[in-house]
Amino acid sequence: MTLVADKSILLVEDEALLAMFEKNQLEQGGYLVTHVTNGENAIQLVIREEKPFDLILMDIDLGRGLDGTQTATEILNHREIPVVFLSSHTERDIVKKTETITSYGYVVKNSGFTVLDASIKMAFKLFEANELTKSKKEHLETVLHSIGDGVIATDSDGKIIRMNPIAEKLTGWTHDDAVGLEINRVFRIVNVKTRALVENPVDKVLRTNSIVGLANHTVLLSKDGSEYQISDSGSPIKDLNGDTRGVVLVFRDITAEYNVQSHIAKQANMLNNVLDAVIGTDFNHRINYWNKAAEKIYLWKAEEVMGKSVLDVLHTDYLSLTADHVIEKVNLEGSFIGEVVQFAKDGNIRNIEINQVLLNDESDLPIGYIAVGRDISERLNAMNHIRESEAKLTQIIESAMDAIISIDQSKKIILFNGAAEKMFGYQASEIIGQPLDGLVPLGFRNQHESHIDSFSKTGVSRRAMGALGEIRGLRSNGEEFPIEASISQISVKGEKLFTVILRDVSVRNLSESKIQKLLHEKENILKEIHHRVKNNMSSIFTLLTLQARAQSESNVQTILYEAAGRIKSMIVLYDKLYHSETDNSVSLQDYFPAIFTEIVNIFPKVVEVKMDILEEPIELNAKLLSSLGIILNELITNSMKHAFGEITNAEIGLRIFREGKKIFLEYSDNGVGIPESISFDHSPGFGLQLIGMLVDQIEGKISIVRNPMSKFLLELSV
Repeated sequence: MTLVADKSILLVEDEALLAMFEKNQLEQGGYLVTHVTNGENAIQLVIREEKPFDLILMDIDLGRGLDGTQTATEILNHREIPVVFLSSHTERDIVKKTETITSYGYVVKNSGFTVLDASIKMAFKLFEANELTKSKKEHLETVLHSIGDGVIATDSDGKIIRMNPIAEKLTGWTHDDAVGLEINRVFRIVNVKTRALVENPVDKVLRTNSIVGLANHTVLLSKDGSEYQISDSGSPIKDLNGDTRGVVLVFRDITAEYNVQSHIAKQANMLNNVLDAVIGTDFNHRINYWNKAAEKIYLWKAEEVMGKSVLDVLHTDYLSLTADHVIEKVNLEGSFIGEVVQFAKDGNIRNIEINQVLLNDESDLPIGYIAVGRDISERLNAMNHIRESEAKLTQIIESAMDAIISIDQSKKIILFNGAAEKMFGYQASEIIGQPLDGLVPLGFRNQHESHIDSFSKTGVSRRAMGALGEIRGLRSNGEEFPIEASISQISVKGEKLFTVILRDVSVRNLSESKIQKLLHEKENILKEIHHRVKNNMSSIFTLLTLQARAQSESNVQTILYEAAGRIKSMIVLYDKLYHSETDNSVSLQDYFPAIFTEIVNIFPKVVEVKMDILEEPIELNAKLLSSLGIILNELITNSMKHAFGEITNAEIGLRIFREGKKIFLEYSDNGVGIPESISFDHSPGFGLQLIGMLVDQIEGKISIVRNPMSKFLLELSV
C-alpha cells in the first residue's frame, strides 16, 4: 500500500500565488513538496542533480522557455517517474497531447484537493503496476530471445505483435518495423518449385482454430532478397475462456539440408528450367517436347499434350498472317519471329513473343519445328498502364486549378492546360507553338527570359519565381495582372523542358489589403480595452483610498493603502499600454518614474523621491512589468510602514542601471534599516514573501544590502 508520508512531489508551476496555494494543500495532505517555477529548473533537479522525487505535478503553461509537455518529455527520456499534468485547459487536443507523453493523469486546476489527491494516489498505483508488468515482460523477453527457432506472434487479425531475434534474421525485418504489419507482408513464403505463394500458416490457424504445419518445399523470402528453406508449425494463442486471441508461429531454417537434396534435382532438370516455353514437334506438328515453362504459361501438363497436334492444343492468332502463311515462311526462310496471341488451357489469352524455327537433321532434312515462346502479357499490361497513367496525368493537369504551362528549350509553348486558358484568355490550340513572351508584359520580358536562362544553368529542379520582384502576366485582352509562379526543369533526351505553375493573386492581394485594415481596427480595439481596464481599476483604487482615509485604526488603514498601491501599479501599466505604439510592451523609462511617484503619493507621510534611471530606451512586456510594479509597490509600502518612524527628512530612491545583458533595479531608503533576522526566506509579513515568489517567477535575483544604507538590489536578464 502506498504511504503518503513516504512520497515526495516536485511541483512545477510558474504562477507564484497559485504555486504557494497548491504547495500548502499538498503539504497539509502529508506530501513532501518541492516547488520550481520553470521546466529548466525541474530538469536540473531531476536529471542533473538526480533528486529522488516520487512524482511530478507539471503545469502545461510555464511562461518563457520550455512548456510542461516539453519538460515532461525531456525528463521521461532520462528517468521513469509518474507525471500528472495540471492545467486550466480542458480542450480535447491539449489533453490528447499529454496522453502521448504519459498516461498517469490530467487534473484541471481548481478542481479541489480531493480530486488532486485521488489523481496522485491513482498515479502511484498505476506506476507500481506498470513496474511489476515491466519486470514480468522483461523475464518473458529473455526467454523469447533465448529460443533457437524463429518465433512470430500475431493478434486475432493476423497482425504482428512480437518477433524474436531469430525471426528478425530470417525475415530481414526488425521487430520495430514489423510490429503492426499483416503477417503476409513480413512472413512471405512460396513453393520452392512452382514459386507460387503458399497459404500462410497464421491464416490457416485463424481459419481452423487448430495447430498446422508448414507445407513441404516451403521457402521464406527475406526482405533483403535472401531465401530460406523452412519448416515447423503455427499454433493458436487462446485466452482463459478458450477463445483464440492470436497465433504463434515457430519456424527454423533447414536450407542447408534442403540444398543437398535440391542440388541433385537441379543437375537433372537444368535444361528443363528455362523461363521461356519450349515446344518441339515433328514435321506433322505432333508435340514431342513440352518443357516446364510451357506448362506454366499454357497450363497444360506435358503428359496431357504429348503426341497431340500443336495446332489442336494451342489456338494461335498470328495477327497479320494466317497459320498456313507462317508455316510456309518457316519452311522457305527457316524461321519466323513475331508477336502472337495464344489461348491457354483455361481459355485465357496469352500475349506471346515467338521464335519459330525449322529443325533439320544431320542430313539437313526437315524433321520438325521448335517454337520458343516468351509470355509478354505483363509487359503489354505495363505499357497499357503507362498509357493509362499518361491519360490520368493529362486529366490531372487539365483539372488543376493553377495554370500549368510547359515550354521547350527555344521557349515555345508545348503544354497549356485549361486553367491557363481561363487565366490568359487563349485556347490551347492557338497558343501551342507560340513564344512564351506573348504571355508576359513588354516591360518584364527581358527579365523573365534571363531568369529562365539563369535557372537552366543551375541544375536545380525546382525554384520559386519572383524573389527579385513582382511577376505579372498579360491576358489576351491586354490586361496585366499579378501572378505567383514556380518553375521546374527536366531533361528529356538531352533537351531541357521547363514547366511554370502560375496562380492569379489579384484576389489574394485585395484580401491582404482588407486584412491590414482589420489589424489596424484590432489595434484600436485593444487600446480601448486597455483604457477601459485602467478606468475600472481607477475606480477600485479610489474606493480603497477613501476607505483607508476613513479608518481610525492604523493597521486597517495600512492594509487598505497596500492594496491600493498594488492596484495603482496596474493602473499605471494599463495607462502606458493605452499610449504605447506596440501591442503589449511599455518603455521602462515611461513606466517606472510614473509608478514610483504614484505609489509614494498614496501614503500621507511626506517623503522625498530620488530617481536615477538609465537613458537607453528599453521595452519590456506587460506581464514582466506587472510583476515588477507589484515588487516596487511592496518595497515602497514596506518603507512607509517600518522604515521612517519619527524621521522628518524621509527619503527613498530608485536607481536603474545596466551591465551587459542584465538590468539592475536598486531601491533604497534612509530609514532605521532592516534587521538581520529579516530575509526573503524568513519574513513574518506577506510582503517580502510575495516579493521572493515574484522574483522567482520572472527568473530574477534579489538581495538585501543593510550597510551603510538599506537597499534592495534586483537583477534581471533581458
